[in-house]
Amino acid sequence: MTEFDSGRSTGTPESLLESASLLSKKWHPAIVRCLEDGDGLGFSDLEQRLDGISAKVLTDALEELQKYDIIARKEVSQRPLRVEYTLTDRGTDLETVIESLADWGETYLEDDQTETVVLIADDDRRISAMHTTWLDDEYTVRTAHDGEETLRELDTDVDVLVLDRRMPGLSGDEVLDWLRSQRYDARVVMVTSEDPDLDLLDMEFDEYLTKPVVKDDLRAVVADLVERSEYDDQLQQYLALRSKLAVLQAETPIEDLESREEYERLLNRLDALDATSDDIADAAPETLDRISLPEPQ
Repeated sequence: MTEFDSGRSTGTPESLLESASLLSKKWHPAIVRCLEDGDGLGFSDLEQRLDGISAKVLTDALEELQKYDIIARKEVSQRPLRVEYTLTDRGTDLETVIESLADWGETYLEDDQTETVVLIADDDRRISAMHTTWLDDEYTVRTAHDGEETLRELDTDVDVLVLDRRMPGLSGDEVLDWLRSQRYDARVVMVTSEDPDLDLLDMEFDEYLTKPVVKDDLRAVVADLVERSEYDDQLQQYLALRSKLAVLQAETPIEDLESREEYERLLNRLDALDATSDDIADAAPETLDRISLPEPQ
């Protein structure tokens, strides 16, 4: 068992890790605070109060908070169907914790709210030093030189992870799997010297760069991902899938791609997101240009 398999191996209680994971999700504390008055709010009421949340993200968040018995769902009427959400006793206790955290943040973190943290994980110290030099004029940059050190440096302060895919010990693939399993809301740039292949389809990164990385490309990708962190989950997923598709189409013969079921699934997922998201037009034009798809031959 590796260090990251269990909170007990590091002396950290599982209950603390699970609680931190729950509270680290962007909208969960906000939903709890909206419901603190105890009168109950409907779905549309929450949408109006939580500026910027999508219907899907709100639905998912409400379902998870119900699973933990933090909120209760009550059917007020059947025709038309109307439900209201209220805090349970457990949720009321959690709201007290959230309020204390908010007060602590206002006291000690107010001056650091604009800080953006980039973690560069690469076993080649020359490369990590070079990438740090390219980025440290705009961001707070941390470095790690193997998979285990990357896990130690990862926390909810990290906005963007520049991740070498091949590192000693834990690989970049394993670090990425752990990061997503812990539900950290960090954007990930996967960096490798290998040519991209269809195994990328099952990996939850946001951008992919092939070594040697060019300064302007790295700076543009990091700036893009910092901006993407403000988008809703659906738009972030769409842009990540489109980035993968652009890389694969640029590097792999189209006839090879079209013979693979994974490629067809990617196209279907992208089409579904493109058809249902009203927010895609809100993405930065330079982002869409950079991950534009090749013209059909």
